Amino acid sequence: EFVKERTLDKKFKIRKEAMTGLAMIYKKHLNDADVPQATKKAVTWIKDKILHGYYMTGMEDRLLVERLLNTCLVPYQLSAEERMKKLYHLLGTIDDHATKAFVELQKHQLAVRRAVTEWIELHKRPLTAFTAKELAAKIHTLSRFLPEPVKAHEFLTQFSHNLRKDTALMQGMEVILKPDVTCKECTETLAIILKKLGQPIMTNLYYNTVKMLLERVSSVMVDASSIAVLVGYVDDCLRGGNIIDEVGLSPNTAGERGLKLLVMLSFVFPCHFNNEIVLRPMLQLLQHEDELVAPLALSVFTFVGKYKPLGESYPEILEDLAPICKQYVESGTPKQAKQAIRCLYVNMTESQNDLFSEILDVIKNSLTPGHPNYRTAIVSLGHIAYNLPDKFPIIIKNIVSRKIVKELLVKEASDNRDVPEGEWCSEEELPEETRCKIEGLKAMARWLLGLKQDELSAQKTFRMLNAFIIHKGDLLQQGNLSEAEMSWLRLSAGTAMLKICEQKGVGDQFTAEQFYNLSQLMVDPIPKVREIFAGKLHKGLGRGIPNKCLPLDFMGFYALSGYETDRRLANSLRVYMDTDVVRRREYVKTISMGTQVEKAMAQLPHILPDYMLVFSISVLAHDPRFTRYDEIHQLKTIERCLWNILEPLVSQKEFYSFGFYKNLIERMKNHKDALNSNDDSINYKMWAICDLAMGLILSKTSNYDLKDFPSDTRIPSMYFQQQPDSFVNTKIYIPPEMQVQTIKKAVTLSIVPENKGIKRKAKARILVGVGPQGTDVEPSEASETKIQLPGLDDDLSSSEPVAKRALRAS
Repeated sequence: EFVKERTLDKKFKIRKEAMTGLAMIYKKHLNDADVPQATKKAVTWIKDKILHGYYMTGMEDRLLVERLLNTCLVPYQLSAEERMKKLYHLLGTIDDHATKAFVELQKHQLAVRRAVTEWIELHKRPLTAFTAKELAAKIHTLSRFLPEPVKAHEFLTQFSHNLRKDTALMQGMEVILKPDVTCKECTETLAIILKKLGQPIMTNLYYNTVKMLLERVSSVMVDASSIAVLVGYVDDCLRGGNIIDEVGLSPNTAGERGLKLLVMLSFVFPCHFNNEIVLRPMLQLLQHEDELVAPLALSVFTFVGKYKPLGESYPEILEDLAPICKQYVESGTPKQAKQAIRCLYVNMTESQNDLFSEILDVIKNSLTPGHPNYRTAIVSLGHIAYNLPDKFPIIIKNIVSRKIVKELLVKEASDNRDVPEGEWCSEEELPEETRCKIEGLKAMARWLLGLKQDELSAQKTFRMLNAFIIHKGDLLQQGNLSEAEMSWLRLSAGTAMLKICEQKGVGDQFTAEQFYNLSQLMVDPIPKVREIFAGKLHKGLGRGIPNKCLPLDFMGFYALSGYETDRRLANSLRVYMDTDVVRRREYVKTISMGTQVEKAMAQLPHILPDYMLVFSISVLAHDPRFTRYDEIHQLKTIERCLWNILEPLVSQKEFYSFGFYKNLIERMKNHKDALNSNDDSINYKMWAICDLAMGLILSKTSNYDLKDFPSDTRIPSMYFQQQPDSFVNTKIYIPPEMQVQTIKKAVTLSIVPENKGIKRKAKARILVGVGPQGTDVEPSEASETKIQLPGLDDDLSSSEPVAKRALRAS
């Protein structure tokens, strides 16, 4: 227990010793055949504990977990058969958090491997000024994958020079980074490269830095032969064979966990699967009758096809696979049909049109309410429309219009449904008719995503989805839907809108009113609706920044998390928001170091998380709960919502610019609402929120420098309408009780451009909103632990006289 606690020690050296010690104990007891079964069970928690270490924020912790995985949890020195048993046992018995950590670990190593491969390719070019600049940018990126990036940058630059001089070193790196490298070949080449780096001692920082990078890119766990062994083990487990007991797995989950492991490995190492010794046994897996097998097995074929289509590499295997997929599409479960279409699309190179024409004919006949394959046909249609938008545009548009919209979505609900009780239920408990409507909404979204640029269809679809949301899921308002059905339908409409909005073109066709209506799902009365919608929002914001994700507008939805009463969900929302802010910060860092800096700077207003304040203010101003701009209780709630999104933005001194935020808020206050430009109640609410935001940044920050910010302030015209240049909005809209007045000479000069016509005074009284709790607390270092005692807080702002504070601020 003591060692277990030390894995969370604030000092990395102690964490390292504790984790390494536990890993050695696990390795010893796992590999020793004489160890009693009871002892093995007693140490089974160790593997979870080690993988949980990947959640630590420090890069040292992540590298340590990666090293322990290859040396202790799944020792790379073992034979392929034994190594795969250890890997299968690991992934078959760890908890959900450890499983997610393992997946993240593989994704991170894949990202590093790709970055290093691009870096090595640059060394093959002639050394021009442009190439040197690209090399420097790539080294900067790679240094962030290692502890102490500044030192790592220096030694990676040295390694780059050595790569150009030493041909053998360069060839060694190419071998390690080969997609189809074997474990043995990779291990032997690693040893050769390390010998060229000098003595393996602690003081040789060059050796240790390059070794860490090599550990992150080396593939010593799996190769084609070991994957073939693993597929055999999974097949045996699905048949209920002896491997279940040999590996030490649960008979109920062994097969499913093995298949999920294969899917994850096929995403990271598709080249190892693109081999007949693996693909033939994978085809055999499709013979199992269990419904869960086919979707997962087909996902493996899909990832292989994305790497290299089977139609090019193994056409004879595709000949056997295609009829099986066709059968799944026509009469399988919705999940089987979905994966079958994806699989066929990526793997077929010839006669694609003929096969999909046949499938579409069968689907049309099945798209009749009451048909046994009705829901499967809806799902299949959506995925064909998404993947093959140019092949059958008119046919699919007509099917969507008649079969999906008229005959399904706007059809009255039948009276003889088995209606679930309560305000929420699992999707499986919904009536089949309602489940078909949910799939119909998804099919419409996929159809639009495939079209990409059909703006008219997008506008019509957004209007229908918006109607589902504003009518709480009951589109026809007949009142014969249960609460659970309505909850699922408005949630499905909202998530479909989010999905469409990820695609530039069709996704830009939503109106401001539809945007505000959609935001209300963040405060839906049903907790499960809020939870699922927030998860989809977070996923959409993090996918493929900056061009394949949701626009920055949707970061404004996080402001409504200030209303959340469920503590667990509130914590999840905070983690989502912090993660999305950090992702955008990191992306801005990356592009600013690239070779096309000017182009990157033009993108900033669409990427910088600081602009979420603009969208948050517009969302809060249109929130139905906010009815009066001068009602103190409501204003305090709005202030809490504002601080919820401002805190992660202003607490990072490296990125925070007081001048930028002051300018941004002042410019917003000199606009009016674009949706209801003549409605004073809306405008007053918006301006009151601006006053609250200004008060928060004045009271919550200690740095009032008007330093440069990488982007000029821009106010989106979709939500804010510009006023005449002569308009000057100096009125304070929040009640005196919400105001704290003081003099801060450092911030009296406005930085709004003079052409906005804003008048200035030499000495102005600036509002300071105290915000929630009214504290002025600096964020602590990750390694520190601060204990605050009531009454003994070091809060200078509340203990100093006003005059003295003004002097200090100046």
